[in-house]
Amino acid sequence: MIPRPEDLIRVLPETIWCIFGVVLMLLQPFTRNRHVLSFFAILGTILGTSATIYAYTTIGPGTAFNGLIQFDAFSIFFHLLIGLVSILVVLVSGPYLERENLESAEFFALVLFATAGMGVLSSAQELLTAFIGLEMSSISSYILAGYRRDTLKSSESAMKYFLLGSFATAFFLYGIALVYGVTGTTNLAQMGTADSNVAREFASTQAAQ
Repeated sequence: MIPRPEDLIRVLPETIWCIFGVVLMLLQPFTRNRHVLSFFAILGTILGTSATIYAYTTIGPGTAFNGLIQFDAFSIFFHLLIGLVSILVVLVSGPYLERENLESAEFFALVLFATAGMGVLSSAQELLTAFIGLEMSSISSYILAGYRRDTLKSSESAMKYFLLGSFATAFFLYGIALVYGVTGTTNLAQMGTADSNVAREFASTQAAQ
């Protein structure tokens, strides 16, 4: 099924963040200039954040991809918040990366991928979509936590974060399975209706007994 233009516009911020993340990874073999990489990273974060405003002013709130994405005031607020934070992270990380002699391209790409995952998570109208956004953000964050590979504390923090995130992911998936078993859906909007129906059926069963 070909997505509608409105659907593509509503996921434009995540698309831009991911595209610039891939571009930064492809640029690394060709340039080691930190200023060039920082420019592309800042450009990607700004364009992705601006795309949120563009999507809101162009088509307004609504759903996308058959209800998997909900683009509303809540989603717009967190898109802007996440985008602004990512811009600040890119701006202040340049001197740190230079001081620690760390690669810039992968760092900025991971920041952009994590930003895209948070954007998907804030827009998710379906539990499995939220899970995908959570994993996009988490996996990038695991790597960022252990980015200083030569430092023992960095490796330790990455391992602890990975173990904590793995257990949290397992509990989250188990919760999704339980919710689906009770309501028959993982869509947040449909879960409310299904929950009411289950409650009425339970009440009628109790009354019959």
